Amino acid sequence: MLLGKQIQILVFKLDDSGTFDNIGEVNQFDSLIWPDKFNGYASFELWAPITDENSEYFKKGNILWCGGDNAAMVEIVKSTIDDKGTKTFNVKGRTLEMLFTTRIIWGTYNGVNKVASTAMYEIVNQNCVNPTNVNRKIPFLELAEDKQIGGLITMQKTGGEVYDALTTIASNADIGFNMLFRPREKKIIFEVVEGVDRTSEQNIVDPVEFSTDLEDILSSSYYTNDQDNKSVALVMGEGTGAERKSQVSGDNDSYGLGRRELYVDARDLQSETVNEDGTTTSLTPAEYQETLINRGDNKLAEHKVTETFEAQIRVFGEVQYEFGVDYNKGDKVTVRDKQLGVVVSARITEVEEDFDDEYELVLTFGYSYPTIMQKVKQQIT
Repeated sequence: MLLGKQIQILVFKLDDSGTFDNIGEVNQFDSLIWPDKFNGYASFELWAPITDENSEYFKKGNILWCGGDNAAMVEIVKSTIDDKGTKTFNVKGRTLEMLFTTRIIWGTYNGVNKVASTAMYEIVNQNCVNPTNVNRKIPFLELAEDKQIGGLITMQKTGGEVYDALTTIASNADIGFNMLFRPREKKIIFEVVEGVDRTSEQNIVDPVEFSTDLEDILSSSYYTNDQDNKSVALVMGEGTGAERKSQVSGDNDSYGLGRRELYVDARDLQSETVNEDGTTTSLTPAEYQETLINRGDNKLAEHKVTETFEAQIRVFGEVQYEFGVDYNKGDKVTVRDKQLGVVVSARITEVEEDFDDEYELVLTFGYSYPTIMQKVKQQIT
């Protein structure tokens, strides 16, 4: 029997013929780890007894929905019998953002001085919602309104998974994206989002700050590593020999021991490309230079200083902030640990709910990957 917060698990069957049906509710399960993520998919895991009903529900491709915005696809099913004869399903899968791993950028995407969210919507529209080849459509997928967030980018991307392109753009622009599950309307909606800044540095909304002074933090640890840190990148594009085009991104004024160089081979970036529909796109010299700089910036983002801060937050007694009320996934909050000398303003990048004998909520905080990843674990007994 689960204690604390309860959960309802509904099962849906979706297929290319237009089926979008609720086929039942999981009434018997032992434990569920249910995630939600700001940028990209997250993985769930469920344990349940083997019954005739559950055997129908836990089939690969079925969709599990626990209310709210996100849903997940059943991808892995393991059946076991222990030495006491107990029969158990172990079911795993990913939230519906994983659908973007099933599509590639067909041909070349050219985004010149595009708002980051606009580029993301265009990539999804061209390859998943309204592709030239209708067989490439993802069933029931629609686009939300573009709110024009994330700043301007110039990029060129040939091939590769749609998912990788989306996560790269979102990480560098400090924005996120979701696949909103809407069973009543029989829709899945792709949405690009940004969180609310609730850090102590701003004065627009009420700040959220976890602090050792206020006894919010029960335990904590801090770790930093700059072994892979790079400060400046030389990006080499199209051409051969001395005629090869190049650009420098990052801090080219860095020097001495503080200068850390990175070479980026970007010969795949071309000033003239063929689109999915057979038309040709030509970039001006200035636009091509911007694509090289963007590639360098993306690679430098993968070679930043790594910092981690982990803290267990008190949830018993009178707590200052309640998740889902005072702060949400995607928001930035402040964590202040005077004992370690650490003050971190970080974004809530992932939420994980664990429905077991005790209900637990695990929050992951972080800057754009891989700068900082943190976990805050909350437990209700």
